[in-house]
Amino acid sequence: MPGDPKVRAAAPGDAAALLPLVRALNREQGDPEDLITEAALAGLIAAAHVALAELDGAPIGYATGHATFETGHAEHGLYIGDLYVVPEQRRHGVGRALLAQLAATGKMRGARHLWLTAREDNTAAHAFYRRLGGKGERVLAFACVTEDFQTLAAEAAP
Repeated sequence: MPGDPKVRAAAPGDAAALLPLVRALNREQGDPEDLITEAALAGLIAAAHVALAELDGAPIGYATGHATFETGHAEHGLYIGDLYVVPEQRRHGVGRALLAQLAATGKMRGARHLWLTAREDNTAAHAFYRRLGGKGERVLAFACVTEDFQTLAAEAAP
């Protein structure tokens, strides 16, 4: 009989265990799977807040949080970049436990909110965030990437 899932802060040595989970999320979202590497994940773990869920020692989910500051409310928070739970463990409280871990970590560092986003067609995520008490806002996100990012960065004064 399996035990209960355990959620903890990820350590740099967890990059290999996270890799298949990140690739699975990318695959589900239609994003490239082959760009993410163990080294990149080790860097993420060192630079951000990463929570890892395990069941009997096997990784079953993760979430990433990045420090942010909301000037409109003059408060620190965490932007949740990724939240992923393997399909067979969904709807068992793992996602909530991952976000609770990040909320507690953020709170210890002065955060007062989580900023949660989901793609427009991801209605399951929308419903989940509402169950957490999340208030929906109509936001259109933009990403400046590749050559456009390089061009913009080059415009900065030396």
